[in-house]
Amino acid sequence: EVVTGFRLAYGGAQEYYGVVPDIACVGKIVGGGFPLAAVCASADLMQPFDPGRDGRGEFISQSGTLNGNPIAAVAGLATLAELRKPGAYERLLGTGRTLMTGLAEIAARSGFAAQVVGEPVVFDLLFTAEPVTDYRSLQKADGARARAFTTELIKRGVVKNTQKMYMSLAHDDADVAATLQACEDALKAL
Repeated sequence: EVVTGFRLAYGGAQEYYGVVPDIACVGKIVGGGFPLAAVCASADLMQPFDPGRDGRGEFISQSGTLNGNPIAAVAGLATLAELRKPGAYERLLGTGRTLMTGLAEIAARSGFAAQVVGEPVVFDLLFTAEPVTDYRSLQKADGARARAFTTELIKRGVVKNTQKMYMSLAHDDADVAATLQACEDALKAL
């Protein structure tokens, strides 16, 4: 859940895919982009970390560089409040689907063997004709062309992670249209 927590659904990939892990970790999104993370598990699995569990003070101590940051905690609470608003995920997923669909159409017209892979909030354009279903098939994609595509996007004002495109509630229809135009122009420049 470091990548998928609160992105695919309020309950993360667990909710989206209907799975229940023993332990899950969430990253910066729980802090609204600030340095904060969390380990999530059932009460019985977390009990050894509770200093008050047995009255003897025996517990597993957990410390880290992201502990005790009040600014991150406040930013996280504000982010979680935004994500709980009615329609937030419908809008987020809808905007992502629009961008994914448009990117797939542009890629199909480009003449490159390429495909859009992922979910509406985190996806990428992979330069390969082979279906990408696992790590091995991903390694067959043209990484040099993907890096060139990312560079061309940056030249056009679209900053994309080298491996994925991420959507947020801040993205609107105008952002999607501008991104699609930049993608089309970037592919033409390759």
